[in-house]
Amino acid sequence: MALLLGASADWYQRSKLIGIAQCRRTYCRHIVLEFLAVHPAIVGKQDDISGIGTGLICGLAEIAQLIGSPLIWGEATEDSARFYREILKRRGIRDSFFMRKAELDYARERFQTKLDGSGTLA
Repeated sequence: MALLLGASADWYQRSKLIGIAQCRRTYCRHIVLEFLAVHPAIVGKQDDISGIGTGLICGLAEIAQLIGSPLIWGEATEDSARFYREILKRRGIRDSFFMRKAELDYARERFQTKLDGSGTLA
């Protein structure tokens, strides 16, 4: 099963699509995050917008629970490793990372508390 998550914002003038995460489910019901990307202007801090990548990870954790996936794993690049260290609150991530129960629960809780009731992040 393949999955493409998209984050969009009608109000963002540069592009409606501001972030994507491509994933797949393994035969063991794990989710592999193949890549996560946020609009280059947002990553480059040309605009005062943040939290897109975090929102995609939190949404992915929600989907993991819905499909019964106990683990999300992925590979980081040299540039993205810092992002994953920060979001997972774990040192030592250089190329691979694993989100297990504690991280998935935290991300789902964070996702649920940020929803404004309409299905969009507040």
